[in-house]
Amino acid sequence: MTKKILLSGALSFLALGTLLAQPTLVEKVEATAGKVVIPYERWKLPNGLTILLHEDHSDPVVNIMVTYNVGSNRESLGKSGFAHFFEHMMFQGSKHVGDEQHFKMVSTAGGDMNGFTQRDKTVYYETLPSNYLEMGLWLESDRMGFLLDSLTTKKFENQRDAVKNEKSQNIENRPYAMAFVEEINKTLYPPGHPYSWPVIGYVDDLNRADLNDVKNFFLRWYGPNNAIVSLSGDFKPADALALVDKYFGDIKQCPEVKKLRVAPVTIATDKYTAYRDKTYFPLNLRVFPTVPQYHRDEAALDMLGTMMGQGNNSVFYKKFVKSKLAVQASADHGSDELSGEFQIAIFAYPPEDFNLEKLFTDIDAKVKEAIDEFGQTGITDEALARAKGQVETRAYDQINSVWGKNATISEWERLLGRSSNVTDEVDRYARLTKEDISRVFNKYIKGSGAAVLNTYPIVDPKDSVKSVNPYAGQTFPVNPEYKGLTYTPAVEKFNRSVKPTEGSAKTVKVPEYFSSKLKNGMGIIGTKNAETPEIAIVMTMEGGSLVLGKDKIKKLGIAELTASMLNEGTKNFTTEEISSQLDVLGSSISFDASKASTTIRVNCLKKNFNATLKILEEKLLSPGFREEDFKLAKKQYKEGVRDEETNANAIASKMFAYALYENSVMGLSPTTKSIDNIELADVKEYYTNYYSPSVTNLVIVGDIEEKDVMTSLEFLNKWASKEVVIQPIDEPVASVEPKFFIYNKSLAPSSIITMGYPSLKFDATGDYYKNRIANFVFGGAFNSRLNLNLREDKGYTYGIRSGFNGGKYTGTFQISAAVKRSSTALSLAEVIKEFKKYETGGITDSELEYTKSALLNTEAIKYEDPYQKADFLASVARFNLEKDYTVKQNQILKNMTKDDLNQQIKKHFDSNKLTTVVVGDKWIIESLLDKASKEENNKDVLNKVKLKKISID
Repeated sequence: MTKKILLSGALSFLALGTLLAQPTLVEKVEATAGKVVIPYERWKLPNGLTILLHEDHSDPVVNIMVTYNVGSNRESLGKSGFAHFFEHMMFQGSKHVGDEQHFKMVSTAGGDMNGFTQRDKTVYYETLPSNYLEMGLWLESDRMGFLLDSLTTKKFENQRDAVKNEKSQNIENRPYAMAFVEEINKTLYPPGHPYSWPVIGYVDDLNRADLNDVKNFFLRWYGPNNAIVSLSGDFKPADALALVDKYFGDIKQCPEVKKLRVAPVTIATDKYTAYRDKTYFPLNLRVFPTVPQYHRDEAALDMLGTMMGQGNNSVFYKKFVKSKLAVQASADHGSDELSGEFQIAIFAYPPEDFNLEKLFTDIDAKVKEAIDEFGQTGITDEALARAKGQVETRAYDQINSVWGKNATISEWERLLGRSSNVTDEVDRYARLTKEDISRVFNKYIKGSGAAVLNTYPIVDPKDSVKSVNPYAGQTFPVNPEYKGLTYTPAVEKFNRSVKPTEGSAKTVKVPEYFSSKLKNGMGIIGTKNAETPEIAIVMTMEGGSLVLGKDKIKKLGIAELTASMLNEGTKNFTTEEISSQLDVLGSSISFDASKASTTIRVNCLKKNFNATLKILEEKLLSPGFREEDFKLAKKQYKEGVRDEETNANAIASKMFAYALYENSVMGLSPTTKSIDNIELADVKEYYTNYYSPSVTNLVIVGDIEEKDVMTSLEFLNKWASKEVVIQPIDEPVASVEPKFFIYNKSLAPSSIITMGYPSLKFDATGDYYKNRIANFVFGGAFNSRLNLNLREDKGYTYGIRSGFNGGKYTGTFQISAAVKRSSTALSLAEVIKEFKKYETGGITDSELEYTKSALLNTEAIKYEDPYQKADFLASVARFNLEKDYTVKQNQILKNMTKDDLNQQIKKHFDSNKLTTVVVGDKWIIESLLDKASKEENNKDVLNKVKLKKISID
């Protein structure tokens, strides 16, 4: 049932609200029998602010989300990247909140926060223990109403550096990122279209920006009449509404923001473009312009994308992946506020003769053939049923947390200007017919023009990837939207400089769980979660590559390849047949292996639980091990390893492991040679010998009772148990002096720095746990010493973290960051300075207080969504933890003194053990190191550590 307050047409809504001078209820959405509904209230303040309130007492948590109706779509030529840049500025303090204090206050409260910018919106959020609701609203309102009071040139320059670092590290230094976020849009959209430039913008536009540009952007777009404040979680709506009114009600409006309208994008004939990237797989990307979100054809186009290019039964999978022409081939459809994009992406295997021109010509022809083939034979009842099966599960996945519910109702408000419900969203797709699919296929795809981008792998190491602004050097008239804007601070009717005190903390409930064992030794642990009608299973099987003796190292990768084979067909069904069964149910089953374990993940709707388990039984107990499937899986794996050689982060991870563990299983990674050594008989042998319930724990989270769980899982007793021996791992010898390695990645715009040493394995209440406490203020939080120095003060990086990472068999201490190439040596010097300062001086009183508050309070948000519950239970099962281990942890934390922590630091923080791996341009990095080591400010540090420049080429 939905209740609405209807307003007279004689007065505008805003005018009536002003006369009433109080919040106005627009609509109350209530639960409805037979439908999945997010109950919430919609309110409007006199200043135009929209408020959404969803009450949910299942956890003592609240999510605050502020959505501004401005993204890169509101920028103009020559001023790209401002929406994203301004998002950064919103975290730099405001009139009543000090520099870097927004992050620190949320962290101290045990909360999580962030922001993101997209084409059509900018979103800020905090997830907090619910007794900190008022503080969160105070923080968000202060930057909405009083940001300009604290804006300085230093902050402006610092965040400009941060954005440039982000672009260098996340776009220019990441394979294919330029293709999808920048290059294709230059061709797909006409010049000047709001989607024709990247959200992050062009660096030369940012370089020309000044402080007044930022101020004008704030004044034009950041007002309550252009925002939605949505709350989801543990509160009473009347109390929450009063607080929102208190903190936001007096903030002045920005100029009216009208709905943005642009002409539909059309492409008469295919438009081709190309660029070069440091990739391995050549990419052919074809994009057709379509329709905006909630257009009447959007749902049918979404379904068309799923039918054409998702799953093992799609025409593109069969034509490209199954035939070994491409490692990945997909089609999908997505829409934004102004337009939509139907995207076909083919990641092709490089040709042996490296004739890329011929390759792209052939791919282009085959893509067109696949489109024609689908139009003739692909629009079937079966294909439509497979696609529909996936929709409902995706809809529920989006609302299994207060964040997800908040994001969902905010989007309904932003795009529709009204409420909706999950059932109606699912029905949009369930009502579709084959005729609907045929209509949109013929209208938007068949015979239509598209933007086509071919991405050529860079061959010459002297070439680099660089963002190119097509409007560079041009001047554009000043956007009239920004003329005459002035800042008039709101009248403060109460003392905003006083931080609100938190309410009484509510007891955090660790998930109640049951545990049992099957006859064959498999452990079962689970908890009921009835918030959505979904069930998730995670099975962790110990072993991975650790079961391999030294004589089997030459076949490293066999664990991963075995898991890949179990993702294929079975004795009784082909890969396509079993995938079809899962798609119709909206279920998924996946096998994945790592060095230490194999993981099986199952997700399904409650109503399809037993049917999904039947498929799990088939896949787990009756694998097909077909020769043709093996050839395909082996080729994909080998080519994937080659592809990782283009990814700086993947290289850094592999080289750091090798630097620490050398030629042991933990130090080595699968190579094309080791994969070549693996035969199908080896995979069968691995499955026979090492897939066993005796080393497996199963975690289940969902809307199901324990007795029903045990009944449904009875089939697993058919799985025969066997002894599995984990091979001992040689303890790495601790280094007596720092070691330094460079992996050369010519002309890389950023350097990936990884530093650390072997440390302790996981334990719940011993030194490992205490080390994680000790690391928090050093590198474990946004306001850590490392991040405040290298990101906020120096502007060398987009972010730097450190942490103790302990598993069942090994542990490490690790520092990691991507930094500007020109700052590589200086970054290393600053990290070492901070490390030495911390290991000798220890933690301060204020840092200890901050650490305790943050880590104790974060307990409230640890177990909210099903995946958090599953992770918690997986740890309990894998490490055989006691039921009250979290209580013991909290008691240790509360009792730790400054001396206790400083002793922990002296014992486990040791700069002499540091091994450093840098992935970047070797020649430039060595030159920078030589120069920095001679500078007065750095030579003492860099010379003392005696960095050994050993290149790994």
